[in-house]
Amino acid sequence: MRLTRTRRYMLLRNAAKRLLPQRFSEHGPFEDGPGLEDAEQVLLAWPAGVRKPHVGLVRDIDAYPYWTKYRRFLQANDIPFEIYDIHRSSWLHDARRFDMVVWRPMSYPYELEECRRKFHILETQLDMLCYPSFAEAQLYEDKITQYELLRHHGLSVIDTFVSHSETEVTEHLATCDYPLVWKITAGSGSFGVELVRKRRTAERWVRRVFDFAGRRTYWPYVAQKNYVYLQRFVPNAGTDIRVIVIGSTVFGYHRDVPRGEFRASGMNVVRWGPLPVEAMRLARRVAQALDLPCVAVDMLTDATGDALHIIEISTFIQVETPGQLRVGGVPGGYVFDGVGEEHRFVPMRVWIQELALRHVLETRALARERRDGGGPQS
Repeated sequence: MRLTRTRRYMLLRNAAKRLLPQRFSEHGPFEDGPGLEDAEQVLLAWPAGVRKPHVGLVRDIDAYPYWTKYRRFLQANDIPFEIYDIHRSSWLHDARRFDMVVWRPMSYPYELEECRRKFHILETQLDMLCYPSFAEAQLYEDKITQYELLRHHGLSVIDTFVSHSETEVTEHLATCDYPLVWKITAGSGSFGVELVRKRRTAERWVRRVFDFAGRRTYWPYVAQKNYVYLQRFVPNAGTDIRVIVIGSTVFGYHRDVPRGEFRASGMNVVRWGPLPVEAMRLARRVAQALDLPCVAVDMLTDATGDALHIIEISTFIQVETPGQLRVGGVPGGYVFDGVGEEHRFVPMRVWIQELALRHVLETRALARERRDGGGPQS
């Protein structure tokens, strides 16, 4: 697992794909197996007399698909929808028959570019509700935007240095304590995350970044060009915490770091149990500050256990089961009272995709329908 997360492995893998005669392409969209129905139905309390939005549902190509959970939710709540092929040249014309578009874009740079471009047009020119919103799509898999916003809101993010100036980066490297964590802006599951142990190595990598072609990444068609993202290496207790916030409900788990490794993300060493209260509070502050209907906040404690530091955040994560928190072996979630910090553990087995879509409809679509005269005012 650790080997497949290295830059060298991915560069060799990409080179082999270029040399082999067969064509490598993305697969999907995928359907779920019988496990889709293992979860409870998530129901929406929609007011009588208020028109329900007509939803354009985009089928993603995730091996653990989101679109099937969205479809299940829409069907269970009698919300009109159609499958919408947003990739066709007629995408803008076709979008006019919808009130809302729902799409889980993949973390691939080319798909993120498409999503951001099209959702910007849908929101600004057609006044359409999109999930994710353009702002949320911009935040997804853009570590630089995440860091700048987290810092702006005074949230406890790991000390990070971001610069697009070669001169400044070179000067900064002379003042650093090594090792440093080197990241590219678009990457998940520990892909694009490296440990740079010496100043000389860092300076060599920086020269490549600011060369004409940039430094090659594990994306075969994208180079790291004219930016550097460096995080302080924080020795920790061998684990990090992922906290998932959806409205007033919180899920999460611990991810342990394998021996000889410095990364937890993507290593598939998950440990279930109660979440620290301070971690949940910090994640809820992130969701509120950035106005995110669903966010996973990855954080760790320092070696002394005295402070929590945000590593990065994500609006979409890989979801394999309808149990994203287990306490005493029981799937469930922590439900907060909505105004304070009082909370309780509630047994539940739900797809977080359905909870997130319900939250968007409750907080955004319903307000829009009332604004546009689609039903009685509350």
